[in-house]
Amino acid sequence: MSFVSFTKKTFKSLFELDEDRKKYAKDYLDDLHRQARLLHLPGSFIGVFVWLGFAFDTDKKLHPEFPELFYFRIGLSLICLFFLMLYFVDKYFKIRARGKGLGWAYFLFLYLLNATAFLTGRIADDPTYVSGLQIAVMSLVFMPFQRRTIVLFYIGSIFCFLTSVLIFHPNLSTDSASYSMQNLAISYLVGFFSGFIIERFRFTTFISRHRILEKNKEISLSMAQIQDLKTKQDGDYFLTTLLFNPLVGKEVESGFVKIDYTIRQHKKFSFREKEYELGGDYVSVYNLILQGKKYKAFVNGDAMGKSIQGAGGAIVLGAVYNSIIIRSKMDPNSSNRSPERWLKDCFTDLQKVFETFDGGMLVSAIFGLLEETSGTLYYINLEHPWMILFRDGKAGFVENEHHFYKLGVTGIPSQIAISVFKLKQGDKIFCGSDGKDDIVIEESSGGKRIINEDETQFLQRLEEANGNLYEMESRLKSYGSFSDDFSLISLEYTGENHFKPSKNYFEAKDAMLAHDFEKALDLLSESFNPVVASPKELKLLARLYEKKENLLQALEYAGMVLEIDPSDTAWLLHTSLLFKRVFAQTKFMTYLGEAQELSERVRLRDPENVKNLIHLADIYRLQGDKERANYLLSKVGAEEENHPILKRLVNKIS
Repeated sequence: MSFVSFTKKTFKSLFELDEDRKKYAKDYLDDLHRQARLLHLPGSFIGVFVWLGFAFDTDKKLHPEFPELFYFRIGLSLICLFFLMLYFVDKYFKIRARGKGLGWAYFLFLYLLNATAFLTGRIADDPTYVSGLQIAVMSLVFMPFQRRTIVLFYIGSIFCFLTSVLIFHPNLSTDSASYSMQNLAISYLVGFFSGFIIERFRFTTFISRHRILEKNKEISLSMAQIQDLKTKQDGDYFLTTLLFNPLVGKEVESGFVKIDYTIRQHKKFSFREKEYELGGDYVSVYNLILQGKKYKAFVNGDAMGKSIQGAGGAIVLGAVYNSIIIRSKMDPNSSNRSPERWLKDCFTDLQKVFETFDGGMLVSAIFGLLEETSGTLYYINLEHPWMILFRDGKAGFVENEHHFYKLGVTGIPSQIAISVFKLKQGDKIFCGSDGKDDIVIEESSGGKRIINEDETQFLQRLEEANGNLYEMESRLKSYGSFSDDFSLISLEYTGENHFKPSKNYFEAKDAMLAHDFEKALDLLSESFNPVVASPKELKLLARLYEKKENLLQALEYAGMVLEIDPSDTAWLLHTSLLFKRVFAQTKFMTYLGEAQELSERVRLRDPENVKNLIHLADIYRLQGDKERANYLLSKVGAEEENHPILKRLVNKIS
């Protein structure tokens, strides 16, 4: 290949636009305009004063034979002063006088580079002024210009410099001049390639937000490629690592929740002289808003299988989960769901995907939502190690967890139930894979290993570390070595959700038990403060107004209880029943819809609650949905065939 054809091919590859540049050309240009506009004020301000000292003092001393230097220096100040005026006209008079943005930069650097190059060419034998041209050349690198613009500016600058040298014939035969010319050539060369690198980084940053929506397609394609490259194991591992790492998410902390997590995959490998790790553990924490409330949506998963098999499951889990998060953030209908419904739908979507692998890809996981204001935790445990609560320096397993089959298990019907737990101020929740327990305590010279089988060992290490995730990890390593992938998420609730009843609460409660409702209301009214009212106090008010048949007022206080403590499942059902009573008085279907929503939330937490099933079936009967009502009553019949209300409700539906 000749030098000319090689050069032609090289420059063609440099300027050839890829698909992303063609697709987002206009948007990218608009973004460059925006970046340039940010530089208008500081750039123009600096340009006004930066060369005044040279114009009025230095140039006259060093080169009095070139008075043109003065006008060159002043020219930059006048141009920048003009742009400053345009900036203030634009800002204060709302007249778009300074253009979109890049026009200022083009004009300024066209003058700066070409004028500097031409006048430096006249005195190219002066190293001091050549170094000034080098500064101008390198400054172009940091401007938000496209690649073609950078090349054209450099070519124009070089042309002006050489033209000036040919016209004025400065003495370049000295060693000092030769040294300066070499430095100048290096400056152009470094500036040229640095400009390309920085411009490419700028463009990559710009299109990163567009890549999220296409990630699932890329992952599917890459997974297919992995299967075709089984003979190149390290290459497969490396590619899989590149796919997995972007899926691990942690968004900026906010509200009353502090987040920490760690993930250490057991499989270590080298690729291109760098160390990497690969495994089936996955963690992710995102900010999410559901029904106007802020949540931390988190997941900790452990895909079955070693190395690349487990990593494949983790990638599928991460890709689908991230898609669910993105949909929930962008789709108003998705974000208008209760936390229980969101978790149920999340499980359903993931289960449908993993079912397509016919049992070849199973994942244990915990999916959860932590409400930032009240500290209410909602989660689903799919054959994952128990969640751990660290409170007041003590660690223990969260009680009353519902456990279900792993993602991907088929042919076994199961009713998902959402576990709900109330956190107190300072509480920490930990959920992690079984790698935290599978510690190799001892290993003989023959390779026989003794692995820890005591799941409470982790609790002891956690207490020794006082709940610090990273300190606890180092203590686990001192106890033994990891034999499996290790991942752990820590969520600390720092909000205040403990409310003390007012001074008259207990006296009012006694009055209510004595059926003196007026006295009870009077006592509560004396000390009632809605800002600091406790759930107990609000419940008592709601029940008192129920006794007085003021159901709307009772409903108001019942709703305030759920705002403070959504974890109270019994009160959730009570409020749903109260909504239905209000409907019976007013006949407004809105109240019946609210009753249905709360009752469905109770059913997602406690699917076998007979009282709620009958109540929910009656709601659907009143809404005219007999099919759904009969389905729910069949669930009651399976639990309590002779329930006294069951036959009566069946007859009403018939």
